Amino acid sequence: MEQELPLAEALRRIQRALDTMDALPRAVFDLHRYRDLDYHRIAVELDISVAEVERQLAAAMLHILRCTDGGGP
Repeated sequence: MEQELPLAEALRRIQRALDTMDALPRAVFDLHRYRDLDYHRIAVELDISVAEVERQLAAAMLHILRCTDGGGP
């Protein structure tokens, strides 16, 4: 059975993931999660394709998962 991380440790790992993320996936993640933009609007904002938005968001989520799972950046 997996043991849950204390909240402070989980937040520290999330912040580390965001701090170590490459610029494009971070921008896509920020626009999607914090500004609630859809993929098409993000593509327009960043002058990239919708497919690239999808790829970059997936890369951002994978990076966060790896960092919060204890694997590090």
